[in-house]
Formats: sequence, structure tokens, C-alpha cells
Amino acid sequence: MQRYRAALDTAGGGIAAAVAGMSLIVPFDAGCSTDSSAMQLTLLTVTLPRATAAGAILAVVTAVCVRMFGTRTAWATGTVAALLLATDHLLVTSTSTTLATANFVDSLGAGVLLGAAGAAALTHRPAALGYLLGALTGVLVGHHIENQAAENGALSAVERAFVDLPPDWLAAVAAALLAACFLVTERARNTSHPTAVQLPFAPILAAAVVITAVTAASERLTPGTESHLAIAAWLFAVVAAALVAALLLPGRDGTLTLLAVALTASGGAIATIHDHWKIAPILAALALGMLAGVALPRPAPIAAACAIIGLSVFALLASGAQHHNSGSALLGGCLFAALAGYSFGAVTTRAAASSVLGLGVLLLPTAALTLEYRGCDALTALPGSNASGDRAAWSAIVLGVGCLAALLILRRLRPDGDEPS
Repeated sequence: MQRYRAALDTAGGGIAAAVAGMSLIVPFDAGCSTDSSAMQLTLLTVTLPRATAAGAILAVVTAVCVRMFGTRTAWATGTVAALLLATDHLLVTSTSTTLATANFVDSLGAGVLLGAAGAAALTHRPAALGYLLGALTGVLVGHHIENQAAENGALSAVERAFVDLPPDWLAAVAAALLAACFLVTERARNTSHPTAVQLPFAPILAAAVVITAVTAASERLTPGTESHLAIAAWLFAVVAAALVAALLLPGRDGTLTLLAVALTASGGAIATIHDHWKIAPILAALALGMLAGVALPRPAPIAAACAIIGLSVFALLASGAQHHNSGSALLGGCLFAALAGYSFGAVTTRAAASSVLGLGVLLLPTAALTLEYRGCDALTALPGSNASGDRAAWSAIVLGVGCLAALLILRRLRPDGDEPS
């Protein structure tokens, strides 16, 4: 019975995380391939990064709060959030709700889903790996499908199955699996409930600091920004905020946050791929990277940080990495996926909220990306988007080096005994 329950928890956590990742990383209707008005597109362009940031912060808040009340409460909260996502998609097609408003509801619901599923799944290793793999897969697949549908204007059979991310059928499957997890989870014998004084506010404060800094930098730095001093100042602010957030988290839990900041920047310097079949080797690289992180006897976050910097250098030196659908872009995408899989597979955390924060950071558009984007391209800001030029790669290198330095500081201030078990 325990074996079947573990399999159910793994499937439920993985599907729920995939749905949340799809919803947070892109709007379910970017409007670029529709007849949306100029006002709607402008509102969506402005509000999308903020909606994603709000959803990421809410994910950490949810992970902290529901974890205090037990796994059963976490599964129930995730079920409600999945139903909210499906309902929001059904309502927006039959009402006059604006895209910006609907996307905020979508992002908040996805944030609750990501945090609740994380609080439940991250308590056991198999379910935790399923949750992390599902979240990263949802991010990669969701971005690829939505970006291609927006660019091509016509939908293939695969795109039709995943239209209006997250697709209603997948949200319904997630809700059903989460409900099943709730039903099979035993009620906790301890009926005492925590008070507000007992809530661990440090992860929430850490999320507010780093997510606000990353979002502010991505909004302030645009393709029209010419001042190198302004760019350097904002990049320094992001690294400083990431270090503060890492120090607020218990033990060395902040390691994952620092790696996520560097990962998002390096991935933003790699161009997109167009052919659907090319997503297969990227997902295979993701799975192999996570397998390596789990199988190796000791995690190597310093080596991972150096490899992320190397990926940024690759994006700078390999001119093909900045061109869509090129072999270099495919190689860069595979390397990014492998590094992401290794980082989230190898670096374990004491608190579920710390892992959720790392995923939340990975969902945000970064300065390395927004420096090179205009118009609708900015709506699907994600590691692996249509980067061009050298400023994105240089920014990714600077952020990677800064995060490596912050990681060394964290390890020096937190002794080995503070490592999570």
C-alpha cells in the first residue's frame, strides 16, 4: 500500500508542478497571434512580469503556511488551486475579462498550486524528484509550445493539445490526482494548529527580497538602455539581493536560489529552437542531469556554478547559439536543461519553501533577457528565448560570477554541519 501511495504522490506532485510551471512561465493567451487590442497587449506586457513575480512569492508563502498544517492540507489546497486554474480558462473564453486580469488570476492560482504541491511532495525523496522534474518539464515544454503557436499563427496537432497553457485537460488530471492524494493521506493525529508567531517568516522575506530585485531589474533594463553603469548597478543589486535571500534561508538552503539566479541568466542568452522533435533531447538532458544529481555521492554546487558560467561563455563565443533553431542553440538548450536538472536534483534543502523559491526564481525574466527583447517577444521571457546580441551573454556571465562569489560567501559563513541531511 505504501508503494502505491508513493507512486500516487509522485505522479500527483509531478503533474501539478508541470501545470503550475506552464501557467507561471507564459500567459495562457499572449495575444500576439490574436486580434487583441493595443491596450490589452500593452497591459499584458506590463503586468506579466509582475503577475509571475506575485505568483512566485505566493508559492513560497503557500509552501510555508500549508506545511504547518500537514500533508493532507497541502494536497487539499493544491486540488482547489488546480480547479481554479481550469475554471479561469473556461471563464475567460466566455466573458469580457481582460487578458491582464485573467493572467493575474492564472498566476496566483498557479503560485498556490506550486507551493501546495511542493509542501506535500517535497517531504519524501521519490515524490520530491517527481515534483521537481515535473516543474522543470512544464517550464520547458510550455514555453516551447506557446512560443511556437504565437510565432506560426497556426497550430499543429501537438500545439492544439496544449493550447491555452496550462491545457484544461491537464489541469483536470492534476486536480483528480491531487484529490486522490488527499483521500489516501492519513489524517494527522496531532490536532494542534500553529499560530502566526510560529510561522517561519524567513523564507517569505527571502522570496520578497530576491524576486522583487530580479523583477525590478528586468523592468528597468530594456533594449534601449545604453548606460553600462546602470546595467552594472542593477546586476549588482540582483546578486546582492540573492545573497541576502540565501543568508535568510536556513543552513545552506540558499545554494539553490543562487544557482537558480545564475541558471536563468545563462539560459536567457540562448536562442530558441523551433522544431518540436528537438524538445526531446532537451528533456532527455534534463532527466539525465537530475539522475546525475541524485546518483553522485556528494553534491557539487561550486562545480555547477562554474559550469553555468561556462554555458554563458559558450553563448557569447558560439555565434550560432544566438540564432533560432541552430545546432548551437540546441546544444545550449541541452546543456541548460542538464545543469538545471543536476542543480535541483543534487542540492537538497531543509525546508520545502527553499526549493519552491528556487523554482520561482527560475520562472522569472531576468535582466540578461530583457536587455535584448522588444514587443511580444518579451511576453514569453524564459531561459531559452529569442536572445540576440552580446549584452545578454555578458550580463549572464556577470550574474554567474556574482552568484559564484555569493555561493562561496554562503559556504564560508555556514559550516558543513549546517548542510541539509
